[in-house]
Amino acid sequence: MDSPRERACPSCGAPAAGPQRWCLECGHELPGPRRPGLRPAVGIATTLAVLVGAASAGGYTLLRHEKPLPPPPTTVAQAPPATTALPPASESPPPYRSAPYAPSTSSGSLTGGPAYHPSTPLVTPRSSTQTTRSATTPSVGSLQPTTQTTTKTTPQKSQLALTDVALGAAAVVYAPYAPATVDLGDPSLTVDGSTATAWRAPAPDGSASPQLGVYVDLASKQTIRTLVLQTPTPGMNVEIYGAVSGPPAAITDAGWDHLASRRDVAAKTKVALPSRAFRYVLVWIVGAPPNGARPAISELSLMSLQPE
Repeated sequence: MDSPRERACPSCGAPAAGPQRWCLECGHELPGPRRPGLRPAVGIATTLAVLVGAASAGGYTLLRHEKPLPPPPTTVAQAPPATTALPPASESPPPYRSAPYAPSTSSGSLTGGPAYHPSTPLVTPRSSTQTTRSATTPSVGSLQPTTQTTTKTTPQKSQLALTDVALGAAAVVYAPYAPATVDLGDPSLTVDGSTATAWRAPAPDGSASPQLGVYVDLASKQTIRTLVLQTPTPGMNVEIYGAVSGPPAAITDAGWDHLASRRDVAAKTKVALPSRAFRYVLVWIVGAPPNGARPAISELSLMSLQPE
């Protein structure tokens, strides 16, 4: 039997025993002992590994070019969608508010807000948002052209009608030449709207012509179109005057404008007057009735166009 072959340190050349792994002189690692038959076995195993790897690579290449491999099946657990109760029709749904920011203490969460849990999906309450939108803005599919009805009011002109402006106005006996002791009667009976009453002039003095009359104070200037005189003593003679201010103190005063004259007036006489505005309108009696009766006026009307 052969003696074991001595080993030497490749670094310092010091001899080493068979099972020794480290050099006792320099501490260098010694090469392992050679075993007969190990190298061929290692070569064979390496060759088989290379062949198996090449075959696997070739098969994988063929399968990849012919048909793509399907992805591995993945099962994802889904939680049922959350339901949100709609508010009553008479109430407006509350606006959706997100949860306040709070750092998450769960592992792996790097953002603020509530931690995500698969059992509680984050679902925006679309029903509340849609209800609010329908209450304020119609959806795009239901837009309809808006028709606005504008009512234009045109101011109407007031209608004018002939009105007796003397009715209820102030009536005064105009007798600038009569004595102060003479009873002049009640002239308001000429503008009371009744022909059953009448103003009568004082009894005449002898054969002298009457020198008096009745004027109406309209309080402001009015345009009189027609004067209507009614009397229970027809046949007397009258003159019509108008004044803007005053009244003038005498019948001969320039403040009086002569408008018309009528002789032998009937029980009802209409006198057209010029289109001018006056405040005072006077019926001046210049002749008594032919039978010698006292002149009288039952109604004196001044017709003017006034708004209805």
